[in-house]
Amino acid sequence: MPELFRGGTLEMSVTPLERVPGDVLWGDCAVNRLSLMVAIVLFILELSDLFRLYPHLLRCIPRWKGNLELEHSVSLASTRNTLAYVTGLCLVLVADRWGLVSPSFRTELPPEWRLALTGALLAGTLLLRRLLFFATKFRSARSEFASAFVHIVFNYLILLASLMLLTVVLLVAVRVNDLTVRNILYAEAAVFWLLYLLRTGEFLRSRCSSLATFLYLCALEILPVGILILVCTI
Repeated sequence: MPELFRGGTLEMSVTPLERVPGDVLWGDCAVNRLSLMVAIVLFILELSDLFRLYPHLLRCIPRWKGNLELEHSVSLASTRNTLAYVTGLCLVLVADRWGLVSPSFRTELPPEWRLALTGALLAGTLLLRRLLFFATKFRSARSEFASAFVHIVFNYLILLASLMLLTVVLLVAVRVNDLTVRNILYAEAAVFWLLYLLRTGEFLRSRCSSLATFLYLCALEILPVGILILVCTI
């Protein structure tokens, strides 16, 4: 019997198999790693301002007037604007890592360009909202109300980004799979968007008629997000 096993041919490759391009992980991309490090540094630098701003941001959740009160303080409003850019970068990284904004043509791009596409789509949504704002009667106003109307989106963006970052840290720590994390992030985004629409509607209704409020919400808030969703389904 031992003589039967003395000869044979090894069919397995003697060299390690190369990783196929489709197996490249998000963290393997140098652009993603560098952007993540920059975001972490900026977030740490702004952390004290974030804690100082949080009590004012939390008032915007149950009351629409919290947005106007925050805008009343020039110092807090300036800090809020800076934090919106930093947390916006964090939001782009989270959205790209878990594919929250993922049109079909994204997979055709090289990995180093996908983060830029995600950032461009999210920034384009905010830019479209800002351009549509110039068609409203508040475009030339320099009142506190008009300024708050322009920047109200920043308040809820900071809150959403903070919640998403906390969610990601906790779920990754306990090794929750990516699909579950993605679905939870989608749910958080939907809840905050609905809250944002509700508070913005109340904010506008304090100065506008119900019809004008509805038209403003459709044009400035629902249309840009609708276009983003449409692009992501192509």
